[in-house]
Amino acid sequence: MSEPDAKLNMASQEDARTRELDNLRLALATFALQLDAFEMRMSEARLSAEHPPSRSYLPIGLRPQQEKVFGRQ
Repeated sequence: MSEPDAKLNMASQEDARTRELDNLRLALATFALQLDAFEMRMSEARLSAEHPPSRSYLPIGLRPQQEKVFGRQ
């Protein structure tokens, strides 16, 4: 292999490494965004689980007894 061919081959390898590094950076950034979104959803779910829904959102069979007969007194 002649010297110009070797230099061209090295440049090609460096370009491939640069592209791969860029792809890895993009994949890492995408993962970080997806992880942040997942953590936000889990935080919201945890907060909503700590506060039970109001009676209007509970099915009739799951409402406390006082609420079932409310309005029939």
